[in-house]
Amino acid sequence: MERYIQHLIAGAEQRTANFLAMQVKDKQDLQYGGLRSNVWEAKPTIYALAAAVAVWLNPDSRYHKDPALYDAICLALDFVARTQREDGSFDYPTCNFHPAPDTSFCFKRLFATHRILVKYDDGSQQIAGLRQRYLALMHKALPAIRDGGFHTPNHRWGIAAALLQGANLFADEADFARSLRDRAGQYLAEGIDGDEDGEYAERSTGNYNAVVNNAMMAMYQATGDDKFLGYVRRNLSMMLTYIDPDGTVFTQNSTRQDQGKLEYADKYFYQYLYMCSHEENEVFDAAAQRIIRDNMTRGDIAPDCLHIIMAHDEMLHHHFTHCGFPAQYRKFFHHAGVLRVQNPQYTYTVLNGKSAFLYFKSGSTMIYLKIGESYCDIRNFIPQTIEVGEGRCTLKATAKGWYYLPFQEPPATSDWWQMDHASRDKLISSQLTITLDIVEQPDGLDLHLKTEGLDRLPLRVEFCVPADTVLDHPAFNIRAQAGSGLILRDGTLTVRDGAKHITIGPGFGEHEFQGHYSGEEVNTAGFTVYCNAYTPTERKLSIRVNHDA
Repeated sequence: MERYIQHLIAGAEQRTANFLAMQVKDKQDLQYGGLRSNVWEAKPTIYALAAAVAVWLNPDSRYHKDPALYDAICLALDFVARTQREDGSFDYPTCNFHPAPDTSFCFKRLFATHRILVKYDDGSQQIAGLRQRYLALMHKALPAIRDGGFHTPNHRWGIAAALLQGANLFADEADFARSLRDRAGQYLAEGIDGDEDGEYAERSTGNYNAVVNNAMMAMYQATGDDKFLGYVRRNLSMMLTYIDPDGTVFTQNSTRQDQGKLEYADKYFYQYLYMCSHEENEVFDAAAQRIIRDNMTRGDIAPDCLHIIMAHDEMLHHHFTHCGFPAQYRKFFHHAGVLRVQNPQYTYTVLNGKSAFLYFKSGSTMIYLKIGESYCDIRNFIPQTIEVGEGRCTLKATAKGWYYLPFQEPPATSDWWQMDHASRDKLISSQLTITLDIVEQPDGLDLHLKTEGLDRLPLRVEFCVPADTVLDHPAFNIRAQAGSGLILRDGTLTVRDGAKHITIGPGFGEHEFQGHYSGEEVNTAGFTVYCNAYTPTERKLSIRVNHDA
């Protein structure tokens, strides 16, 4: 760890420099003393203070015991205290007011910062004063966390973690501490939403998995109960199959705002480090070092975790022995309906229940596949079942064409919007079953598409490729423009990606329909290659990775 600690310190120093530059100095401003934000809010300042206090305490930092930084910290704490509501809560003013969850997230940073103030206490009046100010903020916040409610699954564990930490922190107030533990117990009695694969309910690989892991680690530290670390172990093991070879996290299956976003695994660094320093785990050791090494290679600011690592000697002094992510795996997550496969040539993901159901990645280029159906109220093929076998999987869905029939008895109103249309009989005039077999090959995938049932439906196989890639075909060479597309009538098309390229096809173009109905999903961020056919049809396509000579 010694070789990376300076990088973490430099990152915290950069955040601190930004904090000092953005701290509001106008006494007439509502945000006076705080970090300049779009709205009056305490959370960004509380988060920035964790890094600022860490470098002020760290003897290897250029900010160590810096008087100007100390004054800025005190001024920021004045702002935080002024922003805290009378009931102790901290608003998330773009949507949540008097919120227990957002207050618990603020508490998390307040607690972690207080922890290093305790550890690095040198007996000075400055540190004693800061400790008392942090204690006052946390004590005031805890009733709001205890008595409030929540919105999303992860909120429960942030709240429970804060309550258990607070109960220990204020253990000398017996009745108060008991009330905190009792409320935490109510949340925990619901059962933690982590399955045997390590997945949490929100499936948020880009963000909230890490948030829940943090809460589980906090509850382990507060209680000593290893069951909480069990959830972390399983999730971090699962995450190793969601980190692609280029270090990015596959986020397409998330139910939250990180879905589809480009995310690196930086926020998981300290979690892998904590686990491998807490107990021997070569795989987690390798992942932690790979994440921080990749971060440095990219030239990115270090993960925001110096304040956490400074609190744990075993993390500070951990000696890495391995580096890397698993090079090959094949894992089917039954509950989520997700198949993740990686080999030396490519990575692919199959998602049950999603219109974008197949993602294929080589290097940093990702292609995803959809099938446009435009059938009654259906716009896209959405797999209803997934069957996984050795080196293959099969997706299947049946859609029905239906029409409302007249009411058997006259309705009570002629107002269309007031009618009980759910009670109408429906005429099922046709149905269409689509089956797609996906078969793994050493250099890519074979796709076998078959439809049964309704004829004459204009089906569209849609290969969605990144914008600005170069598309090669015997008849043309173009650069893909966002929001545009073409019909591949025959032959194969090559998507260039530096030293590698991906070939798709062969194409077919029996019609020119590319979708236009209301509710149609439009690929505005990328370029769409269409292979079009009328049903019934049976087609074989492939996705291949090739190397330039």
